[in-house]
Amino acid sequence: MIRTAIRTARTAISRMLTILLLALLTGDPAAAINTPAPAAVPDGGPRPTEIRVTLDNNYPPYSFHMPDGSHVGIVKDLWALWSQKTGVPVRLIPLDWGLARQTMDNGGADVIETIFRNSARDLLYDFSKPYARVDVPIWFSADLSGITGVDSLRAFTVGVKDGDFCIEWLTDQGITAFQRYPGFEAMVDAAARQDTRVFCMDDPSARYYMTKRGVQGRFRYTEPLYTGELHWAVHKGNTALFRQIADGFARITPEERKAIEERWVGRRLTGMVSPQVMDLLIKLLAGLTVLGIGALVWGLLLRRQVESKTESLRTAVAALTASEERVRTIFDSVNDAIVIHDLDSGAILEVNRRMKEMYRVGDVPLSDIDVGMLSSGDPPYTAEVAADWRRKAGGGEPQLIEWHARRLDGSLFWAEVSMRRAIIDGNDRRVLVLIRDITERKAAQERMEYLSRHDALTLLPNRVLVQDRTEQALARSERNGRLVALVACGLDRFKTVNDSLGHAVGDALLRAVADRLKAAVRETDTVSRGGGDEFILLLSGQPDIDSVVETVASLHEAMAEPFQVDGHELTLTLSSGVALAPADGKDFATLLKNADTALHHAKTAGRDTHRFYAEAMNAEAVAHLSTRSGLRRALERGEFLIHYQPQVSLETGAVTGAEALVRWNHPEKGMVPPGDFIPIAEDSGLIVPIGAWVLTEACRQAAQWRAEGLSLSVAVNLSALQLQRSDLVRTVTRALAESGLDPLLLELELTESMLIQNTEVVMDNLRRIKAMGVQVSIDDFGTGYSNLSYIGRLAVDKLKIDRGFVADLTRSHDSAKITAAVIQMAHSLNLTAVAEGVEDAETLEALRALNCDVAQGYYLGRPGPAEAVERAARQVNPFRVGV
Repeated sequence: MIRTAIRTARTAISRMLTILLLALLTGDPAAAINTPAPAAVPDGGPRPTEIRVTLDNNYPPYSFHMPDGSHVGIVKDLWALWSQKTGVPVRLIPLDWGLARQTMDNGGADVIETIFRNSARDLLYDFSKPYARVDVPIWFSADLSGITGVDSLRAFTVGVKDGDFCIEWLTDQGITAFQRYPGFEAMVDAAARQDTRVFCMDDPSARYYMTKRGVQGRFRYTEPLYTGELHWAVHKGNTALFRQIADGFARITPEERKAIEERWVGRRLTGMVSPQVMDLLIKLLAGLTVLGIGALVWGLLLRRQVESKTESLRTAVAALTASEERVRTIFDSVNDAIVIHDLDSGAILEVNRRMKEMYRVGDVPLSDIDVGMLSSGDPPYTAEVAADWRRKAGGGEPQLIEWHARRLDGSLFWAEVSMRRAIIDGNDRRVLVLIRDITERKAAQERMEYLSRHDALTLLPNRVLVQDRTEQALARSERNGRLVALVACGLDRFKTVNDSLGHAVGDALLRAVADRLKAAVRETDTVSRGGGDEFILLLSGQPDIDSVVETVASLHEAMAEPFQVDGHELTLTLSSGVALAPADGKDFATLLKNADTALHHAKTAGRDTHRFYAEAMNAEAVAHLSTRSGLRRALERGEFLIHYQPQVSLETGAVTGAEALVRWNHPEKGMVPPGDFIPIAEDSGLIVPIGAWVLTEACRQAAQWRAEGLSLSVAVNLSALQLQRSDLVRTVTRALAESGLDPLLLELELTESMLIQNTEVVMDNLRRIKAMGVQVSIDDFGTGYSNLSYIGRLAVDKLKIDRGFVADLTRSHDSAKITAAVIQMAHSLNLTAVAEGVEDAETLEALRALNCDVAQGYYLGRPGPAEAVERAARQVNPFRVGV
């Protein structure tokens, strides 16, 4: 205790000496002792009881907090001097800048300080003259390049202080991607961690915090975006207060203001201490020396009185230390993590060893850790929600919650967290938090829940889950009118495989079947296992019966390839029964019962087939599948042929080209109308090989015409499926190469609706085709998703007016206006306007009057063999256009 007393005395002496020396060196010894009397309040009104000034608490050197929490800075000192000059008390309210603005706008303050001025703020406040100028550049990591000004920020998210003027300035320049921070210091910390690479910050504050963190060499900066001017301001129209504050600041002399500024930004040494001051200093030091000797003697006397109690104090300290060590041992030996929070700030005050291990804290100081870092961040597991739980616990309500936590290395785990308010070291403003890692328990629960809704062998949804999904699909079907189908499937003669090769092979075969069935349907459909060798499929959102038939057919085709299971080659067939909603049932139980009935009929019919519950559907499905299988054989047997319809110039009457139209000459049914087989070909995917054959044959014919002296272009229709395939360009290239046709003589027709499907692949295909020199036309223009941006981006060559408008051209005023508008638009874009469906001379003359370029239709020639087009092309005006 004697040593403590001596140290206390020395500290007091040193403090007094420091104060006196500072006063002497400033040239005003009395300043350290006397406080100047307050000046009188200027005439013009009663003296206010207090002026409330809010300001940014994070803006060095004007306003900021020291490590001990005290508020300091140029602005604080200026207002203190203002208060002395006027005699009016001043209460400073330093806050985060956003809160400072809110406090001012909500009437919680009379004056706002450290504020930049702009036109928007002029509507709210009356501003003083500027008292400082601040450059505001963009700061960025030194390893970045190309950051030169505001235009180079558009590819970045810019770090900003919440509520800062820089947000308004950058927003006016079109920059809107911001990462907001509560203050400049937090923003520098984030930049040091590289959480933000580009940020906007006032130059003085940036240099202060970068130097404080020792990271100033890691950043570069641009030329100033702007130079801000600092003002103080009052509420708009408060003239009396404005005048009173301005009068008070007018009493502060330039020398006084300069002294305050130099206190925070430094000053040069301008001279030495005067002899008079030095003499006074020596006298004071002599007196203090005597005082020090007296204090030393007093300390020696005090020491004798204390020595008698020293031993007992040592014993008590030793006992206390031992007790504290026992508590610490227990604290660190608990298997749960323990965290002690300050109730008011939420800061982490203390943790045990298990917490550091659980969260992999390592050497990170507790002061650098917050709850946000220990949470996954995915709602509701955020710092804000955690703060709500902590407040409830602090209010006397113990909490027990499950929390998705994050370790400091970034890995996630599940925790059970209990919180309660506690008194620790005599302070009742504490929250005690116990944390238990329940990741394994959570995984086991999720596994059990998963298995309660899935088949353990195949991991497919079980009957419980498929029933739930069916009910949801039926509810959606009532709103959108689409079909829902439930398909009951059974493996034919699976029992034979199970009995002969064993259950292990049978189980492996069931898993392989499950994989094939999933691959045969859409991701939005559900494949489930009903038990044994039975599967239940839910097909939802089906547009029509044909799509259901296609899907069921694909299931049977998927089973055609033999299975390779444990060295065995196994062949299986599938029987299936289909029930449709709402015709065959409006709930899962009814649909499943009827699907099982249909499955029984399929097995009775000889297996390896399917049946619909409704007999009429079976006839339609048979016809559909018959056409589908016939299409597959038709391509192999050469049953397809191409007819060509001439395209005629309306200016000269000459044949300029022809459209290639596929026809199917069925060996039993004869010529099948395109409307009967094209939709099925598109649904089944057979349109791709059929379309490739048409393209190849059309190019060959056009090349033959060219060799015979006829320069005729050929137009080929593309399907949506072809346009979305990545091998389309290769198919076109091969057709041109094999035929030797000039790409300028090939025209590919597509509809407007194709352009909105899988847009990136479609656009890439069309750009590459255009680069080859192939012509592109939009078919049925005006009936789909007309979008001029597509036309411009694709450099389309022709617009084909839909035949519906052309057919009504002479009978409908609306059709005439639409046709005229399309032709005019095509010409304004330097495109060729083509009219299809011309059926009579009157329509032809109307099109010529509208300056349409090309026409085709039955009046100018029906689709037919290539020889018919060739004969017409060798005549000057075969269809007597304009005659």
